Amino acid sequence: MSEAVAIGVIIAVLGLAALAVPWFLTRNVRKERRRYEEVPPAMRPGFSDEQLEKTVIERYMGWGLVLTALFAVFFPVYWVQEANRLQTAEAGLFTSSVATGEALYQANCAECHGGDGGGGAAPSPYSDASWPAPSVTNIVERYEESENVDDMRLFLTEVLERGRPGTPMPQWGQAYQGPLTDQEIRDIVDWILVNQEEGAAEEVSATDMSGEEFFTANCAECHGPGGEGQVGPSLVGVFERHDEDTILGILRNGIVFSGGTVMPAFQNGYMYEGTRVDDEMLESVVDYLEELQPDELPEDAGRYQTPGVPTHGDDEEDDPETAHVGG
Repeated sequence: MSEAVAIGVIIAVLGLAALAVPWFLTRNVRKERRRYEEVPPAMRPGFSDEQLEKTVIERYMGWGLVLTALFAVFFPVYWVQEANRLQTAEAGLFTSSVATGEALYQANCAECHGGDGGGGAAPSPYSDASWPAPSVTNIVERYEESENVDDMRLFLTEVLERGRPGTPMPQWGQAYQGPLTDQEIRDIVDWILVNQEEGAAEEVSATDMSGEEFFTANCAECHGPGGEGQVGPSLVGVFERHDEDTILGILRNGIVFSGGTVMPAFQNGYMYEGTRVDDEMLESVVDYLEELQPDELPEDAGRYQTPGVPTHGDDEEDDPETAHVGG
């Protein structure tokens, strides 16, 4: 006998008992009740001591026995089924969330990341060239060993809500002036996590790309082709501000603040063409930065400089080409 049939039989027996016992307990008082049908309740005589000590108390005890038996069976059966009920309800909600997330992804994300999530391109905010949009179908595997990502669901949620400053990825969360609600963000994250594929590419080796090629493809859009600074600060004199180990650590882990990412993490958070970048590659970028340094550094090379951004206390009429930010 299946569990569902057994539960049905128990419920049926309890139902019959619930009907039979009240009938049995009240059948002896029906005749007496007829005598008082025309008498107002307030004027009817009360129970005698004999009735109170026998008939009435037996009736109450009988009802108590029925209800005790009912609850003794009902609550354990309900408790056993509760886990399955919750699991079924959660599965239904998750299925609905994934379906909604797919529709939201196609409407808002597919243009850049591809209809199947396999990656694509977006207009660059700095030039006429396109900006590679990574695949979202292997994102869990790509970040599996990342030191900066402990909870993939939380990471995806924050990226969608806050966007990626300095890239074409906008803020989608309403808390950050985006168009999507928290539930819609959750639906998209559910769809992305359901559609993960195994087999992310291996790490990029330094033999596959030179430091100059990597810098041109990933860094020049923010720091300028010659490291002169653009959206990001000038890298001229960067070794006056940081030693090589610090620069390598920044390339690995990026620079993050409470409102989002300023400098992407090229090893522990950012992937080049869907692959993790190894230390050998990043060391070649550091070597190339050394090659970019002029023979004679300007006097203020030790300060962070971003063309067009005035430093604190600078005159508003200062030439924007020579204005800088103190570091």
